Amino acid sequence: MTADHGSHDSDDHGPRRRSARRRRVLKGGWLVLGDGSSSIRCFVKDISATGARIETQDGDSAPQGRLTLTLSDGETLEAEVVRRSGVELGIRFVPPGQHPSLAPPPDRVEQLIDRMDAMGLQTVLDEIEALGLMDDPEVAHQTEALMQAYTALYGRLSSKVGPW
Repeated sequence: MTADHGSHDSDDHGPRRRSARRRRVLKGGWLVLGDGSSSIRCFVKDISATGARIETQDGDSAPQGRLTLTLSDGETLEAEVVRRSGVELGIRFVPPGQHPSLAPPPDRVEQLIDRMDAMGLQTVLDEIEALGLMDDPEVAHQTEALMQAYTALYGRLSSKVGPW
C-alpha cells in the first residue's frame, strides 16, 4: 500500500531542504552499518528520491552515520542518518541520484533542479578564475552577476518543491 504525499515536513530542524515528493509505504528491510559489521531490522514508513523515514525497534541500537538500507525485495541503497527521534530515523541517500523503485517520480521542477545541480556551474567559474580571466573587470563583474542570478534562481525553484 502506497500513497503520494507532498514534501512538507515540519518536524525536521536541520538546514537542509527536501527536494523530492514522498510516498508513504510500509516495507521491511535491514539497516547495515557502513563497515558491514552489524545490521538491524527496520521498516520504511515513507520514501522519496532523496531519502526515507525509517522505524527501528530500538532507537538506541540504530546505526549512526553511513549505512546501507536493504529492502525486503533486495534493493539496496547507500545512505546516511540525518535525523533521529526515538525509534525513527531520517536518512538521506548518498550519493544523490539513486532513485529507489518505491519513490514517486520527480515532478518537472524537481527534474529541472537536478539538471541545474548537474551543470557544474561552479567548475566553470573556477576555471575562469584559474585562467586569470577575473583580472578583466568586466569578466569579474559578469561572473559575479551570473553566480548571484543562478543562486537566486536555484533558491526560488527549490522553494517550490517544499521544505526538507
